[in-house]
Amino acid sequence: MQYMPLFVSMANKKVLFIGGGNVAYRKAKQFSDAGTKIKVIAPAIKKELKDLPHISFEERKALSEDISDKYFAVIFASSDKETNEKLSKICEEKRILFDRCDEHEKGDFVTGSVITSCNIINATVSGGVPTLSRFLKQEIKTLFTPELEKLNKLLLDLRPSILASNKLGSSYLVKLVNKETLQKIKKEGIDSLKQEILACL
Repeated sequence: MQYMPLFVSMANKKVLFIGGGNVAYRKAKQFSDAGTKIKVIAPAIKKELKDLPHISFEERKALSEDISDKYFAVIFASSDKETNEKLSKICEEKRILFDRCDEHEKGDFVTGSVITSCNIINATVSGGVPTLSRFLKQEIKTLFTPELEKLNKLLLDLRPSILASNKLGSSYLVKLVNKETLQKIKKEGIDSLKQEILACL
């Protein structure tokens, strides 16, 4: 299946989780960090999952009537394939987006390994091999240096002025984002670069 990366604001949206183990916890934490209102239904729910912000839960087996269009999406993070199959078909009938953690190809979407730093978000998906996604996450994480975060914040502040400048424009931003600039920030500090940019405006 071919996926398209799509970053969606999940704040205050409702998501139902079927399953209460390690997989459910890892995925629920991503949604919780994004401000999603999460409902978890499973016969057993691990404590770390219960303790996440924006969580409500019921420790019981999920039923057909639990699948409701009040939910933006449903995450099937249970090892109970029979229940997953039965309830995911109801999602299809009601046109509710769903993720099948046990059989990703049967779902509408997947969630990958995510790195968030300042306003930078990076997500990786490895076609159903989470170990590879986690490896890539660790490799990419090394690029998220304090200098990159400082540069990102500075450019967010100055970007409107740079784009509006007759002397600079978008091409200046392209030339500015490179390893040399990051080294300059590390040696001279972000204020030095800021003053250099302001002098050119």
